[in-house]
Amino acid sequence: MDDQYLQKVLNGDAQSFSYFIKTYQNGAYAVAISIMKSEDKAKDVVQESFIQAYNSLSSFKKKSKFSTWLYRIVVNKSLRLLEKEKRYTLDEVSSVVSAQDRSNYNDAIIRLHQDELKQLIKSILTKMPPKEALMLQLFYLNELKVDEIVSILNFSKANVKILLHRARAHFYDIIRNEHHISSINDLL
Repeated sequence: MDDQYLQKVLNGDAQSFSYFIKTYQNGAYAVAISIMKSEDKAKDVVQESFIQAYNSLSSFKKKSKFSTWLYRIVVNKSLRLLEKEKRYTLDEVSSVVSAQDRSNYNDAIIRLHQDELKQLIKSILTKMPPKEALMLQLFYLNELKVDEIVSILNFSKANVKILLHRARAHFYDIIRNEHHISSINDLL
């Protein structure tokens, strides 16, 4: 479906670009908010990203999905804005989560009701460093594969896996420490 609308826009039908906005605005916003931590700034980033995507559509080479290309624009705009604000920092997480704990948490999170899960995740992502929040957003909420994340962020596959591991560990620490959940069964 993307290809049809892409061709329409490239043929001069600017109104057809609204398809891309309607289809991808929520995903783009989710990516932006996971980095920006501010609704207003995330909305601005998404708006600017769609403008850039529209203006650059003729350079889209279809080597990846449109969503991957758009999300990469969102990530780049978000990170540039954070750098301008000098708020962008990398935090190292020192705690280690065992493979069994990680498996138990993943299984329990999958079983949570969708609304409760979204609220919990939103509150935790706002407390996490931007890169970690972005990793969890892209992998779990946007359901992108590691290779797609590599393409969006232009990181190495190993780097994405390491960041994803750190993000999970930090996520689980927040669940245990700030939400006072001592066992994953407390979530069920």
